Amino acid sequence: TTPPPPPPPPVRAVQPPDTREADIAIEREKKRLEQEKKAREQQLEREKRERERKEDERRDRLEQEKKERLQKEREKEREREKEKEQREKQLAEQKKAEQDKQKKLAEDRRKADEAAKRKSEAETKQLAEQREANLRRMQGMAGATGGENATGSAQRSAGPSGSYGDRITAKVRPNIVFPDAIDGNPLTDVEVRASPDGTIVGIRIVKSSGNKAWDEAVVRALQKTDTLPRDVDGRIHPSLVIGFKPKN
Repeated sequence: TTPPPPPPPPVRAVQPPDTREADIAIEREKKRLEQEKKAREQQLEREKRERERKEDERRDRLEQEKKERLQKEREKEREREKEKEQREKQLAEQKKAEQDKQKKLAEDRRKADEAAKRKSEAETKQLAEQREANLRRMQGMAGATGGENATGSAQRSAGPSGSYGDRITAKVRPNIVFPDAIDGNPLTDVEVRASPDGTIVGIRIVKSSGNKAWDEAVVRALQKTDTLPRDVDGRIHPSLVIGFKPKN
């Protein structure tokens, strides 16, 4: 007979694997990931708040700069307005001062013209009186007897001789320096005062020719002449009015 087969080997029970360490590792990894996620979220939140803070600061700074810029512009505008008002005030004051100045100048000219007119009238009157007096003296001289025993006042106070003016002119004219051309033949009447020896001690224009250069040339010539000639009777007349023309 065939022997019976050997019995099968005993079946060993399969033990389930130990997953505790894996679970612990998984749990740890899960916590780590959660912590990292939380840390990232916190970091992102901090960064967000920082960005918002910086943005707020930027807006505040821009707003402050805008306010300061507007304030400066307003101050500049006020300063410009103030300067404009000052310029307008200054111009108004200058205009008024100029008007007052012109008014005063006009008044001064009017007074000067009136004074010059009065002076001219007085000089003309004085010249006429001087000529009249000279004429009377000459007439008195012509009417005197001229004798050795003559005692009349006409002889003693007689005026210059008829040729005395020509004698003076002849002495003065060479000293007149006047190269300028002149229209017409204007007359300058000059009062000449002399000391007893004939020295000229005073020169005064009593009537201008209207040409200042000619008047001054006559005065310079008299100053250069220095002394007057004696009249035909040997006398020196203390005061005379003599006329000078450029074209005698």
